[in-house]
Amino acid sequence: MTRVLVDPAEVGGKASGLAKLDALGANVPDWFVLTADQLPSDPDAGLDPALVEFIREGIVGWETVAVRSSMVGEDSAAHSFAGQLESFLFLRSLDAVVAAVRDCLRSAHAERVSAYRARVGLRGPPRMGVVVQRMVDGVVSGVTFTAHPVTGRRDHTLVTAAWGLGEGVVSGTCNTDEYVVDRDGVEVAHTVADKDLQVVRADDGTREEEVDADRRRARALSVADAARVAAEALRIAAALETPQDVEWTITANGELHILQTRPVTALPEPENTDGPVQVFDNSNIQESYCGVTTPLTFSFAQAGYANVYAQTMRAVGLPESVIQAHEGTLRNLLGLIRGRVYYNINNWYRGLLLLPSFGRNKADMEAMMGLQDPVDLVEDEVLTAGEKLRRLPRMLATLFRLLRAFRGLKTSVPRFLADFEAAYRAADRGSLDALSFSGAMDRLDLLDRRMVSRWHVPIVNDFYVMMTTGAVRRILGDAVHLMPTLMSGEQGIESTEPTKALMRLAVRARGDEALEAALRRRATTRGVADPTIGIDDADFAAALRDFVERYGDRCMGELKLETRSLREEPRFIFEVLVSFLDRPDLDADALAKRELQLRAEAEAEARAALGGRRFRRLRRALAKARDAVKNRENMRLARTRMFGLHRDVYRAIGRRLAEVDRLDDPRDVFYLTTEEIRAFHEGRAVTADLAAIARVRKAEFATYEDGDLPHHFSTRGPVYLGNRYRGPERPPADGDLKGIGCYPGVVEAPLRVILSPDDGLGVDGRILCTLRTDPGWAPLFPAASGILVERGSTLSHSAVVARELGIPAVVGVPGLLATVQDGDRVRLDGGTGVVERLDP
Repeated sequence: MTRVLVDPAEVGGKASGLAKLDALGANVPDWFVLTADQLPSDPDAGLDPALVEFIREGIVGWETVAVRSSMVGEDSAAHSFAGQLESFLFLRSLDAVVAAVRDCLRSAHAERVSAYRARVGLRGPPRMGVVVQRMVDGVVSGVTFTAHPVTGRRDHTLVTAAWGLGEGVVSGTCNTDEYVVDRDGVEVAHTVADKDLQVVRADDGTREEEVDADRRRARALSVADAARVAAEALRIAAALETPQDVEWTITANGELHILQTRPVTALPEPENTDGPVQVFDNSNIQESYCGVTTPLTFSFAQAGYANVYAQTMRAVGLPESVIQAHEGTLRNLLGLIRGRVYYNINNWYRGLLLLPSFGRNKADMEAMMGLQDPVDLVEDEVLTAGEKLRRLPRMLATLFRLLRAFRGLKTSVPRFLADFEAAYRAADRGSLDALSFSGAMDRLDLLDRRMVSRWHVPIVNDFYVMMTTGAVRRILGDAVHLMPTLMSGEQGIESTEPTKALMRLAVRARGDEALEAALRRRATTRGVADPTIGIDDADFAAALRDFVERYGDRCMGELKLETRSLREEPRFIFEVLVSFLDRPDLDADALAKRELQLRAEAEAEARAALGGRRFRRLRRALAKARDAVKNRENMRLARTRMFGLHRDVYRAIGRRLAEVDRLDDPRDVFYLTTEEIRAFHEGRAVTADLAAIARVRKAEFATYEDGDLPHHFSTRGPVYLGNRYRGPERPPADGDLKGIGCYPGVVEAPLRVILSPDDGLGVDGRILCTLRTDPGWAPLFPAASGILVERGSTLSHSAVVARELGIPAVVGVPGLLATVQDGDRVRLDGGTGVVERLDP
């Protein structure tokens, strides 16, 4: 029968594909098509007698016939309609063929097809052609993808094959072998399946039958036949200029027939095989930037890291030429992957190379960051004697300046905090909400001059924390399990002061029925920013105002500018107060005494384990490490308040832009970057439509909320292209879970899983279980009998606060939330890090 290239709008995708195969000289079984105009629009109407005669003439000499639906839009690059429409095989009579044509027409109006059309945005009544084709009785059949549909590699062809007819393959009934063939026709991989079933010809169509035992695990295709099938599919794809999904069958005489082709839809990006390897890890930084983080926060943090670490490099005496040479390193200390903030570990290691003793510093940094999967992509440099001699003066100068900076922390930390307080007062926080756009930009410049540009002291102290805690860890050796308790009990740490302050407020309110009732009402009230509303006790109201002024920025997600702080939404304060009211056994002073007692017991155990001389070394190292951690936590509160000031300034900018319709909503400002805002103000913006930018970003970042990413993964080449962000492979959790013990004690209790402030925050003596924490979680801790966190390290904030409050805690538990759920009873051992599931 004569065939020509036909319009897919008249005959549908399947027929158009067959016409293209014919034009390419492919071995296609004889066929013809009934067009949409030839067929009745009413699927229940009979076929025109002339059309029936046309069918009769067309199938003359065919032993058996296949009738297949060919929907307009089917088998296109956008819509496959896979499995949605009807096909009928091995028909023997004209009446059966005519009936099958009418059934194909009815399938176009089936509920599942209508739902599919609606889902992919197809409008109007369906139009469909019907293909009538000579049936080929294949003994092995399959589907070939000329680009690998799983890996996305365009240089790999995937050939799937099963015994019998292709119907068993496309329907998913039959298990298939898989053969991967490269562009040179070389088989690079194969998997032979247990092909227990095949679909074969039957008197009334097809049937399933079991495959003989000796053929079940035999290759369905020889190496030569797999290469032959791949080569023909590649020829077709090259001519059609797009990857193809080709159905084929081979008959008993070895003849290869091509049954159908369609463009491959939803082909993934191929994984990169070259380019630099980057390692990303958020074991530590996720405490500060948990979950999806907006562009404004990331751009602010990224610029801050680059600025502050450049300051630190100057503070330890590195020349400007070295700092400029490391500009790319400083710019890339952080990464943003699917909305989540990560450390770019490569660049942190490169920074450490500038300091003496890279190997020891690397191990200490990994411990401080909580890296569960340390890497060795950046190694200590092996220098010749001449190179060492030339570099020695600079290294000695750096070491001298660094040690001098460490010794000076006793004075530089108090001076930093005093300077911060002066700058904080100068920022005039009460006026920020009313700033004009230009006034807000001026205030950002002021904050940069008075705060951000003077932030090297906390970074120097962070290095000191890293080195002093590393020294403690090395001295302890086999007794390192004592370290969490030895580091606890330090007084005057700001990270625990908000919690202790709320505990004292609860003591003041307990027994005052009117005040208790007012606090309980406020715990259920949303959207009231003033914490004193409804509080008639003037002294208590004043204490609440003082608390918010001092700690109003210390909240869950406190370093995320988009977070609604306690200044905007103080309900969290009242929820915590109510939980403390219901726990009269909680007492800040008693907790402090217990911490000191446990620390003394741990020191006695360490003395017995280490001996006198080594224990004296430990005492000196502990004193330094405790001071360093205390300074770190106190300066972190300053950082929290600094971020709070910037939050208020950017909120003012958002309001000003929304007032003149440059943003749809004031909070859309968080979907811009700091540089975009400044460029818009200064006249350097390459796109002035800020509202459009924010809309696109909001839609993109909303998709990132679904699912999570591993805490640690590597990329190759372009980070956002051709990478899967897969974490290190770990054996599935079976029985007990294991993490990092942060504070000793065994607790057996049900879990209270809390993932965000929107979850119910009542802990009531259960074990608080979550993915990650930041300092804003601390007020929840005292009401918990134990703390269990999937992410984190020995020096993460949750560990520090748990130690200070004397609560058994385990952090860094891989796969925790995939294994347990709210209400599960567990036994938590804060000393060993073992979590036993009592009712899995």
